[in-house]
Amino acid sequence: MKSWLTKLDKIGVPLAFVVVLLIWSTTPLAIKWSSTDAPLTSVLLRMLIGVCFCALNLALFTPSLPLHRAAKRVYIVGGFSIFVCMTLFYSAAQLIPSGWVAVLFGLSPLSTGVFSAMVEPETRLTPSRVLGLLLGLSGLYLVFAAGLDIKDASLLGIILVLAATLISSATSVISRQLMKNQDLSGIQITTGSLLVAIPFFALSVILFEPSLNVDFSDRAIKAIVYLGLIGTGVGFTLYYYLLKRVSANRLALVSLVTPITALTVGSWLNDEPLVPEVWLGASLVSVGLLLYEFKPKLGLRKL
Repeated sequence: MKSWLTKLDKIGVPLAFVVVLLIWSTTPLAIKWSSTDAPLTSVLLRMLIGVCFCALNLALFTPSLPLHRAAKRVYIVGGFSIFVCMTLFYSAAQLIPSGWVAVLFGLSPLSTGVFSAMVEPETRLTPSRVLGLLLGLSGLYLVFAAGLDIKDASLLGIILVLAATLISSATSVISRQLMKNQDLSGIQITTGSLLVAIPFFALSVILFEPSLNVDFSDRAIKAIVYLGLIGTGVGFTLYYYLLKRVSANRLALVSLVTPITALTVGSWLNDEPLVPEVWLGASLVSVGLLLYEFKPKLGLRKL
């Protein structure tokens, strides 16, 4: 029997990009729905569901979890990123609309590009790439300014998301360097990283949310299950799958598109504001992505 990961290798990177885009588009709203009363408890439950999903797939379809020194380094960096970034994102979701989280995280291509240029010569920021990123960020600004009410924003929430974005960018570049020459699958990296992160989530719950009488609504429970199975089990696995095959800088481009789709999802399902000017921002994002990827002599490069 072949696992869904083996079948994924035959389909290739483009499908993985599309699935990650869809998952990242729905994650901010799912986080907001799942963490109303106890964000640390909800993220711990999400990670527990995710690691059970990954461990089951690992046991049924793939070799055992490697525990050599190089693999442990990958797990430690991944676990650190998951714990710190998820804690910051879940805390921010209590303070700002879900669309804000995606919009602010859309800055990650710029920060990832800076970090990548330091260690990956092939991802250096050429003038056309800088112009593409600036157009994309301009589009995000239009979305930010026209589609959201800045008067209702929490400065602390913005700072938390920006901090998570910088940490995510840096650790993605570090993780790619560590896993480059390692024979580790995406699900092995996800499982190892979750096993590192979960004890820290558990300790945080004990310290900051010790009450066992947390009352989750039906919607919150469904959001936690979705985030555990799809957002974590599938999403993290595909993220590491892609990170082994494309540069961290290029993978970060997904976050330039997700603000538009995330705002649409938030407007549709959670009555968050969405105005016509958002589509102008979406157009700038698209042009920016084309400029980033387009080379006049070579044509449009395939992902």
